[in-house]
Amino acid sequence: MTTSLLNSLLRALLRWGAALVFCLPLRHRSHFWARACGMLFPLLLLAQLLDPLAQSTTLWQQQLLLLVLYVSFFALLGGMIYLCTDINKKGAMYCAVWSLLIAQCAYEGWCFLELQFARYGHPLNMASPWAVLVQLLSGAVFFAAVYILLARQLPYKGEYHIGPRQLFSAFFIGILFMVQAAVLDNFRAEQFPRSVIATILIGQFYFITLLYFQSELFKKSAMEKEMNALNLLYERQRQQYQVARQNVQIINKRGHELKVQIANLRKLSPEAVPQERIEEAERAARLYDANRNTGNEVLDVVLTEKSLLCESRGIQLNAVANGSCLGFIEAGDLYALFANALDHAVESAVQTARPECRVIDLLVCVRQGFVVVNIISPLRPPEKQANRSAQYELKVIRRIVQKYKGTLTLEEQGEFFAEKIIFPLQK
Repeated sequence: MTTSLLNSLLRALLRWGAALVFCLPLRHRSHFWARACGMLFPLLLLAQLLDPLAQSTTLWQQQLLLLVLYVSFFALLGGMIYLCTDINKKGAMYCAVWSLLIAQCAYEGWCFLELQFARYGHPLNMASPWAVLVQLLSGAVFFAAVYILLARQLPYKGEYHIGPRQLFSAFFIGILFMVQAAVLDNFRAEQFPRSVIATILIGQFYFITLLYFQSELFKKSAMEKEMNALNLLYERQRQQYQVARQNVQIINKRGHELKVQIANLRKLSPEAVPQERIEEAERAARLYDANRNTGNEVLDVVLTEKSLLCESRGIQLNAVANGSCLGFIEAGDLYALFANALDHAVESAVQTARPECRVIDLLVCVRQGFVVVNIISPLRPPEKQANRSAQYELKVIRRIVQKYKGTLTLEEQGEFFAEKIIFPLQK
């Protein structure tokens, strides 16, 4: 095997390793390692096919071939990331840009060491097994550092949310970087001054830094948009408490009036109003007589409102609540906390195929100096667990819990899902 062919194969292996580094922090598809290893073969085959062509062409043809090589590797790396992880096409292309740049950095770092050894009279035999082994080991160490310091930090909550502007700017930076890499290959072959090579290397370092800052800026922008939407939802729910309180008062008043009218009907003669009609009216009155008495007016409003919602959707809501221990939480926060928690539970119960499992259990009590809130609901199907409404509900809950120095624990218990909230008891 010639040194140039070995060089090409090692560069293909470096690109595969760089793509693998950016795949690891993401959600993997089934048979992840089989897919990843399978993509190694077309990368090695492409390097092996193009190596003889590169040796038999003129300089400008080599540059054209180098462009084709970069585009082909980019397409293969993007395809590898897309096939191996749960990511969209824009995110896969963005990771492919990073993979090409990181792999090129690893290759140029090794070439720099090789030149240093040659300059001091100790040229390395690149075809020797020891040199290949050292290259592979140093590449593994380099990629481990990239994974820890970079690849795990780039995704936002395990995902890439790449828009057209970010993808276009990443392409532009990547093209400039690879053009400098091609120029650097020519300079190295023609023995250009070290000052010129150092300038190009510094320029490449700036391009990588710029790409990283670009990623952080877009990530920060996405976080701000999400935070603004969350704040808007949070404030609307705080304001909704007064409306819900008035609605519950109206319902209770109408329910009481209806029961008084039914009692008056019972005093009439049985011939005037059939008994079954009176029983039907009593059942209707009990449906709207959902008033709760927990010792906390806000919790009473939430439970009354959600009891009616559960009744309309065929869900059984069991609540054992000591609301008197929740007085340290502001009314708006308390309403938002339980409204979101119960909405999340109701939505989970609705999506359950078995009617007998449509049960929600709520417990609010004091244990060992802590306020404990426990909500158990059916477990959602896997494809419904990460929808946007569920994410926002849990984020609002988590924000309120953190505001009052509590802890939130989410657990799966067989076919059920438990939200456990613990607050330090405040008097």
